[in-house]
Amino acid sequence: MNSTVYDAFRCLELLASASRPQGIREMGRELSLDSAKITRLMKTLLALDMVHRDARRKYSLGIGIHRLSANAIHNSAFYNAVIGILEESGNPAISIVIGVLSGTNVVYIIHTRGGESIARAIGNYQSYPVHDSVIGIKLLSAMSNEEIISQIGIHDYRLLKNDIEQARRHQVFAKAYGQHDYRLACNIPGIPAAIALSNINSEKMDVEMLSLYLISAAKKISGEPMTILNQ
Repeated sequence: MNSTVYDAFRCLELLASASRPQGIREMGRELSLDSAKITRLMKTLLALDMVHRDARRKYSLGIGIHRLSANAIHNSAFYNAVIGILEESGNPAISIVIGVLSGTNVVYIIHTRGGESIARAIGNYQSYPVHDSVIGIKLLSAMSNEEIISQIGIHDYRLLKNDIEQARRHQVFAKAYGQHDYRLACNIPGIPAAIALSNINSEKMDVEMLSLYLISAAKKISGEPMTILNQ
């Protein structure tokens, strides 16, 4: 592994997740890196427009990273498939969510929030503890128990063990988080991400039909054939 490239990406991820510009020393403490190395990395990223330095010599993401993001989304088969699904969605009351694991959290890269526009749905990038998310549980279910413990620790594994076992037995994992908040999640084949539906009133909505919709959506996003298993 090229440590310089690795550390440069860690710096970019830190800036992307920060709510305010970061100084060299702050970044060094957060990433456990020498300030001199952070300075060298920022100098290179600044030359590439990947970061911006303000008058206080603090750093935030630059226009270059936004240009890269725009090109990536425009040419992404993943996002093109997702946008198609969002445009076809016929029930604005139900939220469509796509998330990925990040340590002990789930990061939502798509979240319609019950009818929110496609523009606002893409790139939500909010994170939630894995135990609060059907997406997190469904993604963990595709891992071995040893991998799960390494990812979230033995304590959280024990708390989630029953849910994980349930998620392994069904193509679509379902869980109630409140009287009118029934959630469904399905892994996306070939991609370390899962798609979910939330804000479902299980008493008024056809949960079986929504499960089939979720499987179909996962298939479209992956571009791979997907067999519907018995639920």
